[in-house]
Formats: sequence, structure tokens, C-alpha cells
Amino acid sequence: MVKILKRKVTKSEAELLVKQIKLTPNIIGYSLTEWLAAEHVIVAEDEDCKMLGVCLNYDINKYWYKIASLFVFEEFRGKGIGKLLFYESYKYAVKRHKNAYTISANKIVIKMMRDLDFLLFDNLLNLPKMVSKHKLVLCLHSLIWITNLYRIQEVIRKSIVYQNHTNFIYGIHIFQNK
Repeated sequence: MVKILKRKVTKSEAELLVKQIKLTPNIIGYSLTEWLAAEHVIVAEDEDCKMLGVCLNYDINKYWYKIASLFVFEEFRGKGIGKLLFYESYKYAVKRHKNAYTISANKIVIKMMRDLDFLLFDNLLNLPKMVSKHKLVLCLHSLIWITNLYRIQEVIRKSIVYQNHTNFIYGIHIFQNK
């Protein structure tokens, strides 16, 4: 049985997440400090409260919510846990009346975005016209996000180690068009 909860991660869980995500070519990730500070984390646990997967989310501003990092431990993949985490994160954005924003190179996540009617695009500069007034917020957020020293190091390291240049797909779902 899988339980889906909104809770903070413990230090040992955060350390394990950072270590495991470093082994994943298509997730840039978040630092230990960021995981420990995150308030909107959706966690999948088994009946013994063992963490199976996690989705880190956060508020970009009062209108935008980012579904930021979806990760399921390898031994639990293929069981629908990632879908449960992503959908719960999405529902949490809906409940809070926030627009949802996410980025992924994972075909399964991109399919979930389609299934939930996210607007998909391949570049923030190609933001669909109907949401172009949000371009500044999303571009500024992305610029701040990527200029984090941890992420700069991970982008460089993963580019060298995995030698792949994955095409990420951006997705947004508008709940309020302010």
C-alpha cells in the first residue's frame, strides 16, 4: 500500500535524495539546504513509512506554483508512484488556486502534462501567446533558478558524465490569468 503525504523530508531523506538524483541524467536537482527548506513536498511512503518517491514543489510567487523535482527510487519505478506524486502536486496547485509550471525531459511526465491539459512548449521564449503576459515571471524565475551554484555545478558535471543534451519540455496550466 502506498501513502501520499504532504510533509517535509528529514535530513537523512534529503541526503539520500541528493545522492540518488546526482545519478539521474535528466534531473538537475536541488541542494540539501533546498530540500530541507522545502515546505511543499509530496512524499510516497509504504506501510512502514519508508520513502518510495518524492515531488518537491514550491511557490514562485502568489500566482505560480512549480512542480519542481519528481523522483521515484529505482526499485519502485513502474508502479504508478510517480503519477500519484505528480497528480497530487497538481491537485495541490488547483486547491491553492495557483497556476502550475513544470519542466521535464521524461516522456512519462510529459504524457502526464498532456493528460492534465498543460500547455506544452520547448522554450520559454516560445511561450504560448495566451500566457505571454507571464513571460517575465517565468523567465526571471528560470534565470534565478539556474544561476544557483549547486545547479551550475550539476549541469556541468552531468554534461560531462552523461554526455547527453536532453531536450526539456516546459508545461504550464493556467488556473487564474492575473
